Amino acid sequence: MNEEFFRGHFPGNPVMPGVLQIEAMRKTGGILVLSKLPDPQNYDTYFLKINNVKFKNKVVPGDTVLFKLEMTAPMRRGIIEMRGSAYVGNKLVSEADLMAVIKRKRGSR
Repeated sequence: MNEEFFRGHFPGNPVMPGVLQIEAMRKTGGILVLSKLPDPQNYDTYFLKINNVKFKNKVVPGDTVLFKLEMTAPMRRGIIEMRGSAYVGNKLVSEADLMAVIKRKRGSR
């Protein structure tokens, strides 16, 4: 409840904003993608597309959100397609299809 977004998002009825759920899902997907590389410190992940976003249940103060990301196609030319799901306990709270590209950082070999 001490997070600022809870205080401003529906005062009196605190809910975690959907955009923050998708951002956390996106970052989790970036970790998944980079974990597949032998030298992940030399790459950045940029998201290209987010589709089929659905919010199924509210996330409220005190909830622990678990993100599950899986690649839905093999990586091709640095492009990755993933399906993300967010859960509170066994309850699905949000889901989305994500597409990202990995790019080598400037100056890295």
